[in-house]
Amino acid sequence: MHNSTTIKYKNTDFSKGFYQDLRTRINDYFANNKITPHANTFMWLKMYFILALWLGSYLGILFGNLSTLSMFLVICVHVSTHLLIPFNISHDASHGAFSENPKINNILSYSLALIGVSPYFWRISHNQEHHSYINVVEIDSNTQGYGILRFTPEDGLKKLFKFQHVYAIIIYCITSLNYVLLKELRMIKNLRAKGEHIPISAYLELISIKVGYYTYTIILPYLLLDVSLSSVLLFFLLGHFVLGVGLALVFQCGHFTEDAHYPEMEDRVIQDGWAVHSLRTTCDYASQSWLVTHLFGGINIHIPHHLFPKICHVHYKSLVPIIKQTATDHGIKYREYSSFSDAISSHFKLLKKLGHQVELDIF
Repeated sequence: MHNSTTIKYKNTDFSKGFYQDLRTRINDYFANNKITPHANTFMWLKMYFILALWLGSYLGILFGNLSTLSMFLVICVHVSTHLLIPFNISHDASHGAFSENPKINNILSYSLALIGVSPYFWRISHNQEHHSYINVVEIDSNTQGYGILRFTPEDGLKKLFKFQHVYAIIIYCITSLNYVLLKELRMIKNLRAKGEHIPISAYLELISIKVGYYTYTIILPYLLLDVSLSSVLLFFLLGHFVLGVGLALVFQCGHFTEDAHYPEMEDRVIQDGWAVHSLRTTCDYASQSWLVTHLFGGINIHIPHHLFPKICHVHYKSLVPIIKQTATDHGIKYREYSSFSDAISSHFKLLKKLGHQVELDIF
């Protein structure tokens, strides 16, 4: 297993020159336009709307005395908020991008609790492991297929993987369930095995979040609605299947498409600098779509996010031309797909290739 503490980046003059040039241009953009890199008024209004939609739909389910069709529609709306919240609020807040005030970011990061996820363990998995070491096997948790899926050429090839482009969507259905049931427990086991300290407060936070989550998603609906426990559990599972597919495709399409890049290492040194590595291992999709961008919280405009995670996603679309031009000036390819469907198609084509070939010419 790779140990993140022993892997370094080769901080070449080329990489430093690219990032210094890019940072200057990005800083000039915000300074010249006299705007903050954090959330603007529209972003705050969007946050209030999403949280109100979550609360209103939940209260409607419990106390609305709705018809069968209306109940189904309100449940669909409520389930959708479980994607809107992490994409649009939690993600930015956890990176410190929502507000210039760290306390506000910390408070808003607890919106993850609404979907049953601990902010503490999310920051380790996403901010530290994924952002610091994109596509580095066994450090970046997004590369882990747990022996069921093969996302990188470094993983061993199994006969089962020949069909992964067919059955992957079924596995993606349980992505969300993995987050609320197992992922954090697995992380605790791995962190303890490495001898890393986990504060008592993190355990207490995790327990309280899980208790609160299962209380509002399962126990209260069972107690307050005239339905069986099996019906509540069925809708709980169906909701998570939808969420799982959404989470998996939105995030995986940002890194695992046909032209995916995996870092070359010599003596545990990645041969690119961090900024160049981040650009080469990431791609955008549907960056011109206002609707996709605001539903996905800018995760579709993924390159600006990885290069500048502390900038709020409402600014990403404006940053794309700047980053593209800087990448072109330094001879670096900017990876992008015109639509979400194109990115999804490319993702499954990569899965098919990885299912049949031991190595791919994509380093």
